[in-house]
Amino acid sequence: MNLLIVDDEIFAIQGILDSVNWNDLGFAKVLTANSYTQALNIFMEQEVNILLCDIEMPYGSGLDLVEWVKTNHPDTECIFLTCHDEFSFAKQAIKLQCFDYVLKPVSPDNLGEILKKAIFAIEERKEKHIYQDYGKLYVKTLYGKPEESTNQNQNAVEKVETYIKEHISEPLSVEDLAKQVYLSPDYLTRMFKKKYNTSVNNYITEQRMFLAKEFLIKNEMSISMISAKVGYGNYSYFTKTFKKSYGKTPREFQQEYLSAKNKR
Repeated sequence: MNLLIVDDEIFAIQGILDSVNWNDLGFAKVLTANSYTQALNIFMEQEVNILLCDIEMPYGSGLDLVEWVKTNHPDTECIFLTCHDEFSFAKQAIKLQCFDYVLKPVSPDNLGEILKKAIFAIEERKEKHIYQDYGKLYVKTLYGKPEESTNQNQNAVEKVETYIKEHISEPLSVEDLAKQVYLSPDYLTRMFKKKYNTSVNNYITEQRMFLAKEFLIKNEMSISMISAKVGYGNYSYFTKTFKKSYGKTPREFQQEYLSAKNKR
C-alpha cells in the first residue's frame, strides 16, 4: 500500500516524514510531491492508495487535485491536512467524499490513527470485492459450465482492450475499466495479466506510445498536440515516457525518422 504526501512547503512534508512511525503503518512506499503537477505524474506512474494533501498550493490547489483523483482513481482515500478551518473548504471536502479533513498542527499519534483508519477502510473494501468475485465464481460453478466462465472472462478482457483503444486520449484507470465489465480491479488485473502477460497500466502505456510513434511518423500534428491526443496532459511526462519506451525523445525520434526518409 502506497501513501502520497502533497504540500508545497518542503519543511512541512519533512516534518510529517520525521514524526510518524511508518513501520507501524506498513506502507510499501511513502511518496512526496510539492505541487499539483508532480502529484499527477506520480499517479500516472504508480498506484497511490492514500493521498494526504494540503489545500493551498500554486498552479493547482489540493481541492483540484482531489477532484481529479476522485474522477480517475475513485478507490484512493483522500485526506486533507491543512491550516484552513473555513467552512467552505470543509464543505467542498465533504462533497468530494474525502476520508477526513484534519487541521494543522496535528500530533503524530493522531495522524497515525487517521491513516490506520484509512488503511482499514481500503482493506475492508478490497475484501468486499474479493467476496463478490468469489460469489460470482460460485454461482457460475453451480449454474454454468466451466468453459462458459472462462469465455466470459476472456470476453471481459477483450472488451477492456477495445475500450482502451477507443478512449486512449482520455484518463484511464484500472478501477474505471473494471466497472465497464462489472469486475473488481484486482480480478480484472489478474485476468488481464493471464491473457496478455502484462499489467493493465503497462498495456495502456504501450498502446499510447505506439500511437504516438505513428503520429510522429505522419508529422501532421505538433508534438504537444500528439501528447494530448494519446492521453498525456503533461508534456514533460509524455516526453519522459516516450524516451523510456523508445530510447529517444519524441522530437529526436521524429527528426531521425524524417532525416532517414529524406535520404531515400
